[in-house]
Amino acid sequence: MLTHANQLAESGQYAALLEYLAAREETELAESPTLALLCGIAHGRLGAHTTAKHWVGIALDRARQRSDSAIETRAANARGAIALEAGRVQEAELHFARARALAEREGDDATLGRCSNNIGIVHAMQGRYAEALGAYTMAVAAFQQVGSRQGVAEALHNLAKVYADQGDLQAACETADNAVQEAEAAGDLTLAAQARAGRAEYRLLDGEAQVARREIEAVLEAHRRLGDVVREAEDLRVLAGALAALGDPRAAETTLRKVLERAEVLERPLLAAQAGRDLAHLLRKLGRANEARDVAQTARARFQELGAEAELKPLDALLAAC
Repeated sequence: MLTHANQLAESGQYAALLEYLAAREETELAESPTLALLCGIAHGRLGAHTTAKHWVGIALDRARQRSDSAIETRAANARGAIALEAGRVQEAELHFARARALAEREGDDATLGRCSNNIGIVHAMQGRYAEALGAYTMAVAAFQQVGSRQGVAEALHNLAKVYADQGDLQAACETADNAVQEAEAAGDLTLAAQARAGRAEYRLLDGEAQVARREIEAVLEAHRRLGDVVREAEDLRVLAGALAALGDPRAAETTLRKVLERAEVLERPLLAAQAGRDLAHLLRKLGRANEARDVAQTARARFQELGAEAELKPLDALLAAC
């Protein structure tokens, strides 16, 4: 059972993992720190933060009772990831710091890689790009040390975004290509699709709207097959950008408003902020300045609450233009 559950998790089939675990008694899952942790991670990946936090908490308690330091470290990191997805950035940083300290003490390179990767995400949100690059580079090295191509792929995927945020789209696309190759080699279908979505967005920013649309539509279909509603919503935001660039602003607006609704339901504040930012720019281009201003103000407040400092200046410029 543990082997099969791990295989589903490692291939990114989180909906299938939850379906498999649902056939077991909850008491059976709760007795196994590993199964409880996998259950929590799967729920978190699919947007159920409260349930995810519950199961990761059980995993942490069981791991401490059994002196299982490896699972305790992974559970602490998973707690941070859940908090980060829910927009509780300060709480996330505390969990990541604790998990990294435990991983360093235990010589656990795999979890050290996960912690460094997550810390890099926080730094990137805050616009601390040099520190983010350092964290991702450390993550790649740690994952390579233990032969985790899945981990390398995830760190490269995040590294590509930092390059894009800094305006180096060539480096972003090249790094995203490498992330896709590593994810596919690892057999992680969800991560491969996520990396391809990132690549589609960088191509869109580089003016290749038609190529980006084809790729993001294929990714969207892949995430729908996997039952990954969170990534599906993220894909729709990129698709909206491609639709706008290809001269269909009405479809782009409808899609972005759908993303905003889903982000609220899924409790994804960062996605809501990103979709609001994109919608504000679109409305401004359509000459609807008052609507653009209102949407931009809401997006700015969300980014500020998340500590995403790098997003504030562009939105301030948009608000001034409105």
